[in-house]
Amino acid sequence: MKQNKLFDDTIYIDKSVITPYDKKKWKKKFQEYCDSDEIRKESYENGLNACGYWYACDYCEGSDLPCACARALIELFNDIGRVIDYKNTDIKYLDKLLRGGKDE
Repeated sequence: MKQNKLFDDTIYIDKSVITPYDKKKWKKKFQEYCDSDEIRKESYENGLNACGYWYACDYCEGSDLPCACARALIELFNDIGRVIDYKNTDIKYLDKLLRGGKDE
């Protein structure tokens, strides 16, 4: 016979809370996308999104630092008041951020 519990001890995870892990994962994914062969090829062909010529490069503290592009974008968004969806690591979303697209 199953006994009833007085308290529910199952773990509740609120998916809307942004954790430090979410931010770290997003930064890593965005930097990987910035460093991808697709973006590098595009940078060599037309100069867009090349290191030093991206719209967030004014906030960069050095391209030799880890996640430099992601940190620069975060600083830019903090200054202009835009919010990054750290839960969204979809390539389309990352590309929209890279190219300066507005949120819907």
